[in-house]
Amino acid sequence: MTSPASPARILVVDDEAMARESLCALLAKENYRVWETGEGDKVESMARDCRPDVVLLDLRLPGKDGLSILKSLQQVPIPPSVIVMTAYGTSEAAIQAIKYGAFDYVTKPVNFDELHLAIQRALEHRKLSEQVQVLRENYAAVVGLRNMVGNSPAMQAIYKMIGRVAPSEATVLIRGESGTGKELVANALHVHSQRDRGPLIKVNCAAIPENLLEAELFGYEKGAFTGAHQQHLGRFEQASSGSIFLDEIGELSASAQAKLLRILQERTLERLGGGQTLSVDVRVITATGRNLEEAVRNAQFREDLYYRLNVVSLRLPPLRERKQDIPELVEHLLRKHEARLGVSSPGLSRDALELLLNYDWPGNVRQLENVLQRALVLGRGRALTREFIHLESPQSVPAARAGSMGFVDPARGFKESIAEVERMLIVKALEAAQGNRTRAAAILKIQRRLLYAKMQEHGLGG
Repeated sequence: MTSPASPARILVVDDEAMARESLCALLAKENYRVWETGEGDKVESMARDCRPDVVLLDLRLPGKDGLSILKSLQQVPIPPSVIVMTAYGTSEAAIQAIKYGAFDYVTKPVNFDELHLAIQRALEHRKLSEQVQVLRENYAAVVGLRNMVGNSPAMQAIYKMIGRVAPSEATVLIRGESGTGKELVANALHVHSQRDRGPLIKVNCAAIPENLLEAELFGYEKGAFTGAHQQHLGRFEQASSGSIFLDEIGELSASAQAKLLRILQERTLERLGGGQTLSVDVRVITATGRNLEEAVRNAQFREDLYYRLNVVSLRLPPLRERKQDIPELVEHLLRKHEARLGVSSPGLSRDALELLLNYDWPGNVRQLENVLQRALVLGRGRALTREFIHLESPQSVPAARAGSMGFVDPARGFKESIAEVERMLIVKALEAAQGNRTRAAAILKIQRRLLYAKMQEHGLGG
């Protein structure tokens, strides 16, 4: 189970000094890394520092009782397996310990052979639990791969590139407009990599407030700032032995850019408020809809970081460049949402499909998906004709009416009419900015984060 090269970590908690020291010596002989304490108040901080695989916990401790400690240990990101040591094997306390998450308990005085077997079982259980968690995450990623639909030359080129790049450790920059499927490509890169047994941790850099982004990415120590009541492992540590996907990488602050550069160069990080340098073993996959070259020229993005991220670049084609994939996408998306919405449909009529083929899709596949969901709901099992296809953009109405806002029908109500105007303005700004959301926000004279929020609200995000 254990090996000198990678020993399991064990924290021994017992207020009887002689018994604790004797147990630690026996465990060390079995090649375990051992920490020990006799004070209940110190257990949680020690557990955060040494991150034990197993905690051997006496229930009767000075300072803080064992059951309270057990409950708190279950709240850490990767909880250890806890083996309770008690002189009262049939007591209510032992039963409560199992109820609150203890893996096992042994009676005192401890029989070391019995305890060693319990430790081995606990380690095996922990290993299996971690594997199950990884399988769950990777299953979600594999399911996501099924949403990569299309046989156009542009998509065939993407599939081939993923096949070439995925097995390597190269940092990948995925480029593409909103809604082109950048997250699906990140899933594919991870699932087909050598790190597929590790986690894939996803971070939308634009969705996290700037003042919290560094803490979320790199973690923090207790007391690092107001409200930091306990240590927090950042997303990079959570992604250990796996991959991390940083979406909207172009929105990182200057400080976060510097720290990310250090990770890419040295494969180390420091949590906020901490001085300890930690090794990082992750593959970095990033994505952006922003023109990073322009951001570098405007001193908004570090040039050295740009070159570190742009080792391999994948450009996803917008839907308007692969319209031959629309019929296949329509069939796939209808099947997907018929089951979810509990409706069925004979499919699109020829004139409805023609309408979709003649549209430029500024919101790409995500917009197509929303249009089809709405059509399914309105169609209620009927064939989806043009009347159920709602394309809220200037392209779907006569130019004269669009210019005067005459396409808004007051009978639809104030809120829905305002929403339609908002959506039309966003689509028009995105078209003018050729999908660049930073420029679109500038055109609309609003903050980028407000634009992102409105795009999500109106089904234009992704």
